[in-house]
Amino acid sequence: MDERQATAIAARLERLLGDRDFDPQSLQPSLVGGQPAGQAGDHILFVLDESVSPSLDQNHELMAIKWVNNLRLAFALEPLDLVAAQQEMYGILETSDEFHGLASWYGPYFHGRLTANGETYDQEAFTAAHPSLPFNTYLKVTNLETDESAIVRINDRGPYIPPRTLDLSRGVARCLNSKEAGVVPYRAVIMEPYATVAGDRADQNM
Repeated sequence: MDERQATAIAARLERLLGDRDFDPQSLQPSLVGGQPAGQAGDHILFVLDESVSPSLDQNHELMAIKWVNNLRLAFALEPLDLVAAQQEMYGILETSDEFHGLASWYGPYFHGRLTANGETYDQEAFTAAHPSLPFNTYLKVTNLETDESAIVRINDRGPYIPPRTLDLSRGVARCLNSKEAGVVPYRAVIMEPYATVAGDRADQNM
């Protein structure tokens, strides 16, 4: 980030602080035009596109969450944990559908290559490979050995070594503290958009 961009973000925050209706609790990570961002209610504070953070070695979503949490701490608020922040960012909630298995991870050799859905594989992104789940399915994955969780998006196929059933990116493995272990038991909960989950719950209560 250059000085001009930092000044622009500071100016937005200063204007927001001058609004007597400003509620620090509204500080949340989000996606704006598909790019990780930070918002306070409807006010966009920053968007982490390549002009702000050009490094390909950093997870921009993690960076946005960290920046938002730094702002929350400045207002004496609890920081958001990773899963809560990701749920806000993606606008998703847990469903009642879950499954278990063994998860491995894949990294440097595949970094920059095409995934099964045509994306460029980023070993630091919150993504995973599954043999059959639809692409763009979101899963809350928990390492059952450490109880650490992260939300991933399915964008690739694999793994191809039984009995493994999920292949995590290196960045996700690091978040789950499974990078050194290599293969860990996991629980995965399928996530859906807010509106879908709310509608399903309303139907169940009728």
